[in-house]
Amino acid sequence: MSGLLRMILLVLLVALATGVGAEEPAQKKQIRVYIDRQVLVALEGEKKVYTFDVVTGAEGKETEAGNYKIFKKHLKYASKTYGSEMPYTMFFTADGKAIHGTHAPNIRSYLRSYVTESVGSRGCVGLKDDAAKILFDWAPVGTPVVVIRGEEDE
Repeated sequence: MSGLLRMILLVLLVALATGVGAEEPAQKKQIRVYIDRQVLVALEGEKKVYTFDVVTGAEGKETEAGNYKIFKKHLKYASKTYGSEMPYTMFFTADGKAIHGTHAPNIRSYLRSYVTESVGSRGCVGLKDDAAKILFDWAPVGTPVVVIRGEEDE
């Protein structure tokens, strides 16, 4: 084993043993999407950092409740299935659901919540482009995404 390789292994072992690079529990980031209220809340520990209106999946293309993680991010992306622009995309499901910027999410969110569930996205979580950029810059790959259906409190 070369000296450089031994040095790298030693540094990694020391980092693991001392917790260097480990996230402090109070600093842990999480994104919660409340489907029934059409709201996304970004948390660090227990502290709310951001709250944004969103639009989630329409009837037949629902955003499914569950626990996920952001596994891939793209500053600019276009849907291969629907051909639509998706700025500040953060994928959280293997079937292509993501949090991203979209057009008129506030109006679509209102219509979906109070008029008809047929208005919405195709399963993604859409928010205004400026909000999507803020969230994109804030949330690293690996950030947990919890999608909640029902009246669970923040």
